[in-house]
Amino acid sequence: MIHDLRFMKIKNFKLKIYLLFAIFYLLYAPSSYATSIKLGVYPPIIQIEALPPAKVESTFTVYNLSGENIDLKISLKPFTASNQENGDVEFISNEQFLKDDPFIFQKIKIIDPEVNKNIDYLTLGPKQKKDLTLVVDIPKDQTLSDYYFSMVFTSINNLSSEANQSTSIGAIAINVLLSVGSKDIAKGNIEEFSTPSFVESGPVPFTIRVRNKGSHFITPRGEILIKNLFGQTVGRVDLLPVNILAQTIRSIPDFQQSPEATGSANQKSEIRNQKSKHPVAFWDEKLLLGPYAATLTIALSENGPLFRRTVYFFALPIQIITGIIIAILIATVIIKKVRKKLNS
Repeated sequence: MIHDLRFMKIKNFKLKIYLLFAIFYLLYAPSSYATSIKLGVYPPIIQIEALPPAKVESTFTVYNLSGENIDLKISLKPFTASNQENGDVEFISNEQFLKDDPFIFQKIKIIDPEVNKNIDYLTLGPKQKKDLTLVVDIPKDQTLSDYYFSMVFTSINNLSSEANQSTSIGAIAINVLLSVGSKDIAKGNIEEFSTPSFVESGPVPFTIRVRNKGSHFITPRGEILIKNLFGQTVGRVDLLPVNILAQTIRSIPDFQQSPEATGSANQKSEIRNQKSKHPVAFWDEKLLLGPYAATLTIALSENGPLFRRTVYFFALPIQIITGIIIAILIATVIIKKVRKKLNS
């Protein structure tokens, strides 16, 4: 029995040694570590309108926000609007993109102004930023069309042979909207303008979907005016100017949902948009009662055309009214009981 106890103590002692060694190895072993890639670009979108022949230059900046050296590969990838109608894009094949001009990418260069050379790779030191120039050289016989592509900066994953260093691969992109040729009068229509016919309280959501039927991207501007039963204007919703690519549809939110909005405003818009399939605009008035008329006015460009459409909705704060009725009933019962006691 004593021999068994000694054996158990020796076994437990060895187990503790093994556990301490394992913990020490996990905490202090230097052979495996990971670094994170943090990149930034400005501006996020570049818009170019060129009338052939033209040579257009646009400066942009790439930021290394991490504390490590980053090697970046630069590539051009064509895109189109996604089906979400929210401004997201999806990449397409070069065959689809190059049908109007198979040589359009040969007319686009990314220049490092310090060496005045076209570059495909870029190295940034810790916390370093780099100014680069996008050069688009449009010849006289260029096909008149829109060309949408992204300048994608992808980190190159270098594995060291001496240490098992794991580096997360990061990427960031700048979207470019290149419009070649003079813009005619914008073509399009209001595909949808709707709101629930009955609401209990605000904010009131409005769905605005605009179709671009033209061959160039457009940036519509508009507003919604809300009037009450007496024809008085009681609310206004300014719409966010967004780019709508050629031959696509986009849902337009209100101006408070702009990328420059404060964190609280963006958080509110995300919560309110969770129940919607597409982005919507909101009238933030809380207490509503009676019938209302909402009129959308939107211009597809500075030169028109101008469209208007009106929808109607009715507001009745059922919960508030129910609470008032219950409070009145309770007060009535109490008053009757008090009067009864006083009379007796």
